[in-house]
Amino acid sequence: MNLRALVLLVCILVTFYLRQARGQKPERIDSLKRELHRATADTQRVKILFDISMKYWNFEPDSAMAYAVASLEKAKAIQYTKGHADALLHIGRLKRDQDNTAEALHEMFEALKLYRGMSDKVQIANALNDISIVYANSNDLEKSLEYFKQSLTIFQEMGDEKGESYALNNIGIIYQDLGNEAMAKEYFLKSLRIKEKNNDLYGISRGYSNLGSISENNKQWDEALLYYFKADTIFEKTKDLQGQSINFAAIARIKEKQGKLVEAIRFGIFALEKGKEVKALSAMAKASKLLALLEEKRSNYKTSLVYQKLYNDVADSLHNETNRANLEELKARFNLEEKEREIVLLKKDQELQQARLESRNIITYSLIAGIAMLSLVIGLLYYAFHTTRSKKNSLALKNEEIEKQKDDLDKLNKEKDRFFSILSHDLRSPLNSLKGFSYLLTEHVDSLTTEELMMMRTKIDNSLDNLTELINNILEWSMTSSHKRKWTFDKINTVALIQKNIALYHGMAESKGIKLLFNPTDEHYGYGDYYAIDTVVRNLLSNSIKFSHTNTEVYISVRSEENTLLISVKDQGVGIPYEIQEKLFTLNENVRQPGTNNEKGTGLGLTLCKELICENKGDIHVKSIPGEGSEFIVAIPEYTQYAESHTTTELHLNRY
Repeated sequence: MNLRALVLLVCILVTFYLRQARGQKPERIDSLKRELHRATADTQRVKILFDISMKYWNFEPDSAMAYAVASLEKAKAIQYTKGHADALLHIGRLKRDQDNTAEALHEMFEALKLYRGMSDKVQIANALNDISIVYANSNDLEKSLEYFKQSLTIFQEMGDEKGESYALNNIGIIYQDLGNEAMAKEYFLKSLRIKEKNNDLYGISRGYSNLGSISENNKQWDEALLYYFKADTIFEKTKDLQGQSINFAAIARIKEKQGKLVEAIRFGIFALEKGKEVKALSAMAKASKLLALLEEKRSNYKTSLVYQKLYNDVADSLHNETNRANLEELKARFNLEEKEREIVLLKKDQELQQARLESRNIITYSLIAGIAMLSLVIGLLYYAFHTTRSKKNSLALKNEEIEKQKDDLDKLNKEKDRFFSILSHDLRSPLNSLKGFSYLLTEHVDSLTTEELMMMRTKIDNSLDNLTELINNILEWSMTSSHKRKWTFDKINTVALIQKNIALYHGMAESKGIKLLFNPTDEHYGYGDYYAIDTVVRNLLSNSIKFSHTNTEVYISVRSEENTLLISVKDQGVGIPYEIQEKLFTLNENVRQPGTNNEKGTGLGLTLCKELICENKGDIHVKSIPGEGSEFIVAIPEYTQYAESHTTTELHLNRY
């Protein structure tokens, strides 16, 4: 049997395994969820939550992250170190898949510290292996190879064949990136033999993909396709959508090199669809870029342009975190929107002029026809009258539309002016403070006492905290108001979310002698965008601390009421004058007031909270008595189909 016949056979097997494997993972997840409900031991619940996260990993990353975080919180609450470390390592893997390299490394290094404290050699090797992958993805190949070889040595000493096979495979990838394909293939084959021995489907699929890449680099097209189709069979069986997306892209590349553009495009589309299902931005970027080039080769320039635009959008999403904090970019965006609206108005004006011209032409033609053919005068006059009335109605509608757009533009301009007025004031204040402290430290540091230096440090920290809070709110407000924010609505553990933010602001509250009190009696789950609700809770906690008197208490609570979750933040502070309570949630610089220690408010926080809560189909309102304190109450939909879940530790691999 030649290679072409083998490729055809593999294609048939793909179809067979697709039918056999469909539904296996969801069934296993449902089984784990039932186990979770029956579990009575806390450590058992931690492990099941972890296992559920692992099952969701490659086809529902958001659910995988939610269950991993739940496992982490439960492990920390019961001081279960092994579960704590396993959850941290898995969260690091998930963040690595999201191209969040910095946070991924942080989580992995924290897990490595815990494993070393427990002398857990197997998990130490696993953590080193995952850290090596992050270094490899950031092109630090020599450091990556060093960590991989450390993990390989540990796996071999422990007799852990699975870990050994993954380390061998990863070392092969590094050698391939370094250009030593002979050494790379040797390691890939060693790894694959161990995986096939242990029937490790996840590892076998990666092994076939890597061997396919070696054949592809050597232009052995049929052999490469054979490996890629073998890999796809297993990806389909294990429902590994991310691996399948990258694998389809590789098949598309080979089809292109064989001159089979139609087939190449078909596999490229498969790659893009699989990447979209799991929100794998890197895979989507590769697939859309490839499709743009393929359509251009077929002279389908319009379709190519669509894929190129998709590629640009995905690439922007990958790098957006480092760019969107630029204030001048915000100004440019507002200016661009204004120009676009002006262009729309000009187009409408042109349409009006064209409509008037058409109306005059109709009347002129009607008169000429009346003079030439008297017998048709009545019919032509009626036609002219009817047509003119329709045009006038159309003009009236267009005029109303233009007036509405002008009103919208005026509103946008006023909102923009208020925004930049608030922004310039609030940026200037902390920056001036930092500049003043810098001058004192530079010119008079020798004359300052230790107490004065500590006081200045506290004030510098406060200025930096205010500046950080302002920048975070600017970014959130910008993405929300420009309608470019991507909303992800899902189940939210509000108790865990509140506890996380209480830990974040514990230091600020303690510096003022304020106690943050939160004593939930049960878990409460809401439905909405996690990051939006997190931003709202963060702003409300920050405000409550700013406007509370020293040595008082802030009460945080969450309760369910008629399919609605109510989150309350209540302080014993200065309160809010009645005349400005209705203006709190607007961009109005006249409603701001300093905190009890003269802290500066950002002016954007409550406006941002209102917009985010409205987008989440909720509401926010305030109860306040001047001089006695304030209570802010946030209402969001309750997650009514509650089902808890889990996580194990399984190695998440390389670049595929």
